[in-house]
Amino acid sequence: MSLADDNATVLDRVTAEVLEAHRALLSAADLDSALARVLEKVGRAAQVDRVYIFQTHSADDGVEYASQRFEWVADDIKPQIGNPELQNIPLRRAGYSRWLEHFNAYRPIYGRIDSFPESERPTLAAQQIKSLLILPIFVRDCLWGFVGFDDCTRARNWTAAELDLLFAVTITLRHVFTDEESSGADAATVACMSLVASMLSMHAATLTETSVESLAERTRARLRTTVAAHRVLREHSPADRRSDSPEDETIDLRHLFEALQPYFAEIHACTADQPEDRRTVVDVAPLRLKISAALDLTMIAAEVLAVLAERCRELASAAVVGINLRRKNGYAVLTITARDRNGDPVPTGEPLDAMAFFMLRHLTERLNAKTGTTQVDGLLFRLVIPLKE
Repeated sequence: MSLADDNATVLDRVTAEVLEAHRALLSAADLDSALARVLEKVGRAAQVDRVYIFQTHSADDGVEYASQRFEWVADDIKPQIGNPELQNIPLRRAGYSRWLEHFNAYRPIYGRIDSFPESERPTLAAQQIKSLLILPIFVRDCLWGFVGFDDCTRARNWTAAELDLLFAVTITLRHVFTDEESSGADAATVACMSLVASMLSMHAATLTETSVESLAERTRARLRTTVAAHRVLREHSPADRRSDSPEDETIDLRHLFEALQPYFAEIHACTADQPEDRRTVVDVAPLRLKISAALDLTMIAAEVLAVLAERCRELASAAVVGINLRRKNGYAVLTITARDRNGDPVPTGEPLDAMAFFMLRHLTERLNAKTGTTQVDGLLFRLVIPLKE
């Protein structure tokens, strides 16, 4: 097995365990017991040695503290849950101001410990950590804490895919750690993750002709796109989305799709010999939709691109994919097209497969939308969504 194949296998295991964790935590009668099982399964899949959750709180004088609440450790790794030095840590005074700044900007802390600032190393080195990934957990708009993944065996370099997949865990955690109504972004993202999880189970049971590799790759693309969209919603202009009713929160589709263009391009690049020659062009008019509808549209775009990526050898000439979204006569119209390097349309035959059909059927029904054809050269997919004025 090549290194690339081995890495893909690890990512597939992480994807499956993250989605299983999502299901388990949302349905848990005993959250503490469920968390113990989830941390172990995700930790083993990610090939780390320790997974833990810290909760933060502020004292009356404004000092921000963090205390360890949950932990799983691999065999032969010393547990830290009983370490008094990991309770009520004054983060800034202890040298972790950088962590708080990243967390409050909804960004992770990750990398090899030998590359960290000197002020952060002593406590980490004392726990035999060689590399770590720390992801913030927010409840509503406030930092609740963080989840960490320690590698005490190797000084690993974390990949973008690993960050995205493990970020999904924090989205589920933020949902189960609050008794309040979730924000529009959180609730919509949890619903999308639940759909991805249910599609994985259904496809595995019914699409017997589909390869394990294709199912894993499609599921990974679905989950990463959902997480990426959620990060865009959290990182950019939260006040722009607020509403008295979370389900009425909206987002400008142009902003969302343009921010996700690198993810769409990565899916489209597939395994082509010259992925730099494959481009994804996003052309979206300013148009506000409810966050739930906007996330469904990003998943639809990712699904069509994933089908095209899996057919990249067959459709090697599909060098430029265009994602176009326009408002027309009370409708939002999404079209996705494929052209070659010269701008000529690429004949695609039947653009969708069985996996995409089932996924897109659920999404189009949620949008009360209709698919259809039109006189657009190189058309892969077209969707007409009614707008509520």
